[in-house]
Amino acid sequence: MKKLALSLALMLLLSLCPAVAEGVNPYMETTVDSAALETLVYTNVDFGAGASLLRVKGATDGELKIRVYLDSMEGKPFATATFISATKENRLNISLEGVHDLYFTFEGEGAFISWQAFTSQADINAAIRAERGVQYEDLVPAAYTKQARQRGTIEKFVYEAHDWMGNNALYEKNAFVYLPYGYDAAQTYDLLILCHGIGGSEYEWGMINEDSKVKRIMDNMIENGEIRPFIVVTPNGRAGKAQDQTSFYRFDQELRNDLLPALAAKYAVDIADRNRCAMAGLSMGGMQTVNLGIGKCLDLFSAFGAFSACPTTNPASITAATLNAHPDLPVRVFYSICGTGDTIAYASATAAVDTLEPMTAQLNEKNFIRQYVSGGHDFGVWYLGFYNFARLIGGK
Repeated sequence: MKKLALSLALMLLLSLCPAVAEGVNPYMETTVDSAALETLVYTNVDFGAGASLLRVKGATDGELKIRVYLDSMEGKPFATATFISATKENRLNISLEGVHDLYFTFEGEGAFISWQAFTSQADINAAIRAERGVQYEDLVPAAYTKQARQRGTIEKFVYEAHDWMGNNALYEKNAFVYLPYGYDAAQTYDLLILCHGIGGSEYEWGMINEDSKVKRIMDNMIENGEIRPFIVVTPNGRAGKAQDQTSFYRFDQELRNDLLPALAAKYAVDIADRNRCAMAGLSMGGMQTVNLGIGKCLDLFSAFGAFSACPTTNPASITAATLNAHPDLPVRVFYSICGTGDTIAYASATAAVDTLEPMTAQLNEKNFIRQYVSGGHDFGVWYLGFYNFARLIGGK
């Protein structure tokens, strides 16, 4: 790892100049070799009416611990950031207001890149968007939950599927299909398979009539020219008549052998072109997107959206191994979102993505997006996830 020592003059400048801790102002963007200094001091840092999050960026080939002391070096550290080889940043909960001095100390070897204070998670998301030049939002526009002037249609789609949990006999299943305004069977459209959670069915996303938020979001984005028109399908993600929890883990067989061929037979989609096919889902559907979409159907899809991916979702190491084994199947988009107050999925969702990017050359700052927002395991997060993912895969 290349390490750059901070010059004495720059250290003095940083320690003497006051900083204003508002919004997303960075305090330091110079790479520092932690072995070259013992302490960095920032004096007269103005946190104004208050900051609630500290973002510390670093890098190491081994282990690096950065401790932050408030106003003096006495007592316990105010915050501690720990880095291992796969860690790029720490987000630490704090509660500070007014003017303070900060002391940074270092244990281990590595690079201290920057620190920033924020008033909210939304500010961090805005900073990352600015850094990466990737467009996603923290809220679905209120106008997009209202009916558009140019409205697409929703159809109930009945198809034959094999009973993958039984004797493979054929039986009828239902899904709902969103067709964009002006749908023309002579054209070819991109396709999104949008999956539900453990207690849901093809009805859970509510994509059944004009009141559907998915439909309204799609209609408005298409009418405003923000995305290319594409088709959205909400299936039942249980692959068998038994409809039990185990059947979620066999849904890749239905996708490959039943659902996608049936959709191609009726609608203007090209399932042979993986770059025109995407998969996403909430909770258990997020697990299916990671474990099955990436894990078993990388030849069918190139874009993936995991919204609050539930327990049993593959950790980063397994996903990275799959991606590394298939360099000929590049990922177009991998987007993950989770609420910071999600007591069901936060641990599994973060384990699936937080250390993933350094493990594979398939992912980078342009095609891999992690978003954390205030919220729990609910549709406030999931509709935002759908909105952002639709913009990412349908952007012009």
